[in-house]
Amino acid sequence: MRRWLGSAGRQTAAAALAAAALLAPMAPAGADELVVVEARGIDLHPGDMVDATKPLALKEGQHVTFIAVNGATFKLDGPYNKPPTADLAAGGSAAEALRALVTQEQARIAEAGASRSGAIHVRLPEAWVMDVSHSGNVCLQQSQAAVFWRPDGVRTTEMAVMPGDRSWKAEITWPAGEDRIPGPAGVPLRNGATYLVSLDGGPSSAVKINIVPAGLLSDAMRAAWMAHQGCEAQAEALARASQ
Repeated sequence: MRRWLGSAGRQTAAAALAAAALLAPMAPAGADELVVVEARGIDLHPGDMVDATKPLALKEGQHVTFIAVNGATFKLDGPYNKPPTADLAAGGSAAEALRALVTQEQARIAEAGASRSGAIHVRLPEAWVMDVSHSGNVCLQQSQAAVFWRPDGVRTTEMAVMPGDRSWKAEITWPAGEDRIPGPAGVPLRNGATYLVSLDGGPSSAVKINIVPAGLLSDAMRAAWMAHQGCEAQAEALARASQ
């Protein structure tokens, strides 16, 4: 059962270390297409595609991080003025990106004095389900419907979903025996937005949506993108499925 409450016009890593082992054997990057994952001081945006055979000009202070088709990542800093092709071999693998993200996550946990080990060790059944049982980043394929997942699907659960500004609220009955359920119907989940998810009236999980661009050319590239967005468990699941 689904009920909508709100005003008119409402819209809507131990596991990561395992992924590192799966992704490490991939061949060196050789494809011409690169995707921007991060850029500073230059008119490039995450998800933009760049031809590695064409000169790229970066001024002092400008920076770009790319992902290659095989999932390798590499960073370029200005001054720079040549085709990125020659620098592809120096790129770190998706495995290294995953390791770095896990290290950073563990450092944040230690600094905050609160454990989120469940977020790191969760093993998803597939890559394109979004764990809503705890706060964190989740990744959603562009133009694809959201699928929510919970680790325990034994009993019927009442789920409430709302945006961070609480401008609307969706209430959904999650049937017993189901570990996944479609996201709120007709509500597009926006890139970069945080949604609050509560199960059976318990404390809300803050789930941040990260859209995976449709233009990414391989599962290795998608896994690296997801790792950079903090979706380590989903990246691990995608790497595992692609072996």
